[in-house]
Amino acid sequence: MSNNLFSRILVVILLIAAALPVSGETVTTFWGGSAGLVYDTGFMHMLMKHPDGGVCLFDMDLIENDGPGSGHSEKGVYTDSIWGENRARKILSIEEPRAQSAWIVIFPLYKSGKYPLRFTVNGHESEITNWDTSKNKEWYRWSEFPAEWLKKGKNVIDLYCPEAKTEEEGWTIFLSRADEFENGGGDPADVGKTSFKSTNGGESWKESPFGPLGETRAEYSIRLSLDRSVNTGWLESPVIDLWKGDSTGFIVPLREIRNMKLKIDSEMPSGTKIEYYYRKGAGPQPFSDEWEPYQYIGEGAKLDFETGDADLNRRYIQFRIVLSTENPLVSPVIKSAEVTAELFERVPLHRNIYVVDYENPTIKYSSLDWEWEKWDRPEFQELRKRENLDEVIDGSRTQFDAQVKLLDYVTKRWRHNSPFPEFPGWDALSILNRVESAGGGGYCLTFNNVLAGMCMAYGWQARIVNVVIHEVVEVWNDEYGKWIFFDADYVNHYNYDVTNAEPQSLLELHYKYLDYYYPNHTLDWMTDEFVWFPIKEDKPAPVKIGSLSHHQDKQVTGFINAAFMRLVPRNNWYEKPYPRPLSHGSGTNWPWNGYVNWYDERTPPNRKYSWQTDRPRDMWPDLNKVHIDATTGFGNDRLFLRFETYTPNFSHYEVNVDDTGWKTVSDRWTWLLQSGRNTIRVRSVNKLGAKGKPSTCTINHADAPLADYENYK
Repeated sequence: MSNNLFSRILVVILLIAAALPVSGETVTTFWGGSAGLVYDTGFMHMLMKHPDGGVCLFDMDLIENDGPGSGHSEKGVYTDSIWGENRARKILSIEEPRAQSAWIVIFPLYKSGKYPLRFTVNGHESEITNWDTSKNKEWYRWSEFPAEWLKKGKNVIDLYCPEAKTEEEGWTIFLSRADEFENGGGDPADVGKTSFKSTNGGESWKESPFGPLGETRAEYSIRLSLDRSVNTGWLESPVIDLWKGDSTGFIVPLREIRNMKLKIDSEMPSGTKIEYYYRKGAGPQPFSDEWEPYQYIGEGAKLDFETGDADLNRRYIQFRIVLSTENPLVSPVIKSAEVTAELFERVPLHRNIYVVDYENPTIKYSSLDWEWEKWDRPEFQELRKRENLDEVIDGSRTQFDAQVKLLDYVTKRWRHNSPFPEFPGWDALSILNRVESAGGGGYCLTFNNVLAGMCMAYGWQARIVNVVIHEVVEVWNDEYGKWIFFDADYVNHYNYDVTNAEPQSLLELHYKYLDYYYPNHTLDWMTDEFVWFPIKEDKPAPVKIGSLSHHQDKQVTGFINAAFMRLVPRNNWYEKPYPRPLSHGSGTNWPWNGYVNWYDERTPPNRKYSWQTDRPRDMWPDLNKVHIDATTGFGNDRLFLRFETYTPNFSHYEVNVDDTGWKTVSDRWTWLLQSGRNTIRVRSVNKLGAKGKPSTCTINHADAPLADYENYK
């Protein structure tokens, strides 16, 4: 056939095809609503829900320069006493002094202060009273003063207690040493330049290094907490599937995207700014490399953005809103956000495919940049061999049983003692090496870091959580699909719900704690008693202790420590030993400022820290779960699947169809349906072989002839 004849035939075919009616249907999908929906399901930094609705800048601003090096140091003096003629001075610079209210924050030793600690801010005087140490054992104090005392530039804060005639009657407060700064994640270059000491009642002052610590540069751990909006923060939507919108159905037909509209309504007071961005991607995983960069699409109180055809041409989108203010007394407020997409659907509905049941969780991602230890660390294998851990967990039929056996093992490894001198690293081997060299491994932090390290050696992610005067561990369990609290210090145990015997996470214990001890009450961190409560004799606890060898007592640790939770969002202590808190757990002040802290309606933000969240997914993200995306094509006997997961050290997916056995697949897979009932299970597997909780779907498939489009609409 000549090329000329072939071309003529092709033209005729195209003309005939163009004359035929295009079967299909235009459909519209929608996602969105209040800004609270974006906040709860997406990502954010330094934002909060506005009391009157919407999302605004976080309203507590911390001014400090001591965080990286503050705490119990083995390098020398780490406290300074204020009494009699001995005074302390701190200078904190503030570019913008406006605030609704202001607070001074200090870190005194426990039982400091027979007399009030007096302080001045730029010459204005107030005081911090001593406290009832039988109730509140936290090593920090804060006290409000008029925000009008602050000024632009250098603010001078003096502390003194002239009534105290001895050092024991005075106040001993923490210092932040320059030689501890780098390990805490800070720059030591300017440490000491804003702290001064007087030994003659304030007549003369000596700057560090000739002040508080003699020849060692240091800063007083004195901070300012201001009730006002932070400078900037951002809100980011979850990944939005334009094919589905807010549909919760398991299956969506193949669709062609025509256009997309993004509408955002906000309030933008004078002195504030809102900027809008969006990006598009080829896959549902927000951290994959299938995304294009964010592009600027507008600013102002309202956004009406539309795009489509070749300029869009992607199924998945995200939008980001950046809020900022030049006036800390006001904040922009995001009120609502809506995404509407117009699509063309060319394929049949396939009514012969009926979803009977499914468990297909939407992955709850964290806004925090979590860092997980790499799977191939040689220390993992060394730890398993030297401690004979494979035999310890041998015979366990469940992951949870194996984790409980490791919990029991760690508790029996050494007796609770001091980890000083030579406070060990946060990795399991450093702690165990100290057991062999010094005859002891330490206290709650070290016990539970060893347990965390042993769990991670088997691919089960774990992390340390600081609760009330205690350090515990949470381990991700794939059978329950959640984080579970463990405590290996003194006694090995976990807490389980009395109604169903399910082991509890710290967030679950936190809510039970509030309902049990403080129903309908908002905690005041300075006045309320919340440390080591006993179980009430007339009211059974909502949890019990689960343990292989624990002797029951009335102090159900975990439950009784759950007034607050804070953590360092990483567990890669082999890869990156620093930064980390200084001598963490050696007191109850925990002055390091790198934690992320939990707050909610009944437990307000803690003034000594900068980083706060009330979104459970930030501190308790989903791990190792799989979300199944199912689409139909022209054929009515198959589904085209795509898998999404957040699995640290991810290796591969596995599917099990109709109990025929597990087999390895990629993130895209075609499910060929047989007559009758079809069931699929999908799970993720990490590189140490740990298998996630399977997602499942059961479908009834009826044999039906392939009909015209019109018969399916």
